[in-house]
Amino acid sequence: MTTPTHPCIRSLELVPLGGDDAMYALRDPYGFSKTVALPMAAAMLVTLMDGKRSWTELRDEFGQKIGKSISLEDVERIVKQLDDGCFLDNDRFAEHQGALLSAYRELEVRPAAHAGGAYPEEEDALRTFLGEHFLSEAGPGLLPWEGSAAADFGPPAEQRLCGVMSPHIDLHRGGPAFAWAYDRVVAESDAEVYVILGTAHTPLKGFYSVSRKHFDTPLGRVDTDKKFVEDFQQRLSIANADEDTLAIFEDELPHRREHSIEFQALMLQYILGGRRDFQIIPILVGSFHPFVLHNRSPGDSPVVADFISALRATVAACGKKVCFVAGVDLAHIGKQFGDESLLDDDRLKSQWADDQHLLTNACEGDPEGWFIHVAAQQDRNRICGLAPTYTMLETMRPGRGELLKYDQAVAEDRSSCVSFASMAFYE
Repeated sequence: MTTPTHPCIRSLELVPLGGDDAMYALRDPYGFSKTVALPMAAAMLVTLMDGKRSWTELRDEFGQKIGKSISLEDVERIVKQLDDGCFLDNDRFAEHQGALLSAYRELEVRPAAHAGGAYPEEEDALRTFLGEHFLSEAGPGLLPWEGSAAADFGPPAEQRLCGVMSPHIDLHRGGPAFAWAYDRVVAESDAEVYVILGTAHTPLKGFYSVSRKHFDTPLGRVDTDKKFVEDFQQRLSIANADEDTLAIFEDELPHRREHSIEFQALMLQYILGGRRDFQIIPILVGSFHPFVLHNRSPGDSPVVADFISALRATVAACGKKVCFVAGVDLAHIGKQFGDESLLDDDRLKSQWADDQHLLTNACEGDPEGWFIHVAAQQDRNRICGLAPTYTMLETMRPGRGELLKYDQAVAEDRSSCVSFASMAFYE
């Protein structure tokens, strides 16, 4: 294929890597292209590739905006490298995308997309890695099956755990918070099905996407309860028989690279695999920004209301013990996320206080209070767990919640902070 003469970059993420070299990571949130590191000049050139500028125009515009010259040969070389990596929106990428998606649709089991990157791929190393989060200073300690009373672990008779909130930030930063949530699952849940509601970081066709695929992990396969999914689809179709309903169960592709469910499936397999039989229901939840923008409750939407009602009815009718898991993070603040200034201690403390108010609504089992808190601020803190947590709270309607662990992952240069928490919910 010839090198495009008017290159158009796809919808990608360009993130500064920090350090003295002023490098940028060009990454594809959809996972069709591998992440590459670009020097600042190449990164700035990428921002000009809108499909309207020729190589000559790119060279001239670069000189005007950056104040440095670049040769036409360098422009062509960079464009060719981007094209070879399928970073451009053109026929080469369309062919590449089509082949990958066709192969994925045929799979019965979703591969572990982040093994060997976000967590170790080799089983022994992975078990050590995950176990360290429980035993760290910030973790909950030994799992029940590792202690002297390992044979007696199980849910206390006086309470029933109906759900947990767990982070989906990378395990290197949020591991102990994951551990607190899953320590409660081991100690206080005897569920046979775990409904996982994860944040969708790429666009869905609607507000929800339910996968039928099983999930592979380096520790073994986690099975999806396909009968539950079929019953759920039937109930939802009766309530809302339109194309949007069908899309919820056919929109598999966003699951291909999404980590918010993968990390939860991995943790469940680590704590329960080989000890208890369990299955999952993988559900991605899209953005509720339209409701925030118009200050309208998600519950007023027939699509959301019907989804929650059908999910609640399916849980009640399935004849199995069910527990919910929300794979969510909280605030995303700092220059990396679009704020104007670096984060100081006062800003981090105010975020802590705001997150505590938000989490109080969850502890009270109040989905509307959870949503209103975010909507009243027009989601200025970018709460990426807004939609899955609302859906979970409204579906299971807990009697109370308990905050187990709260933390903030702050970049060394104070350019970003992601906050997250683990919680337990009881009937």
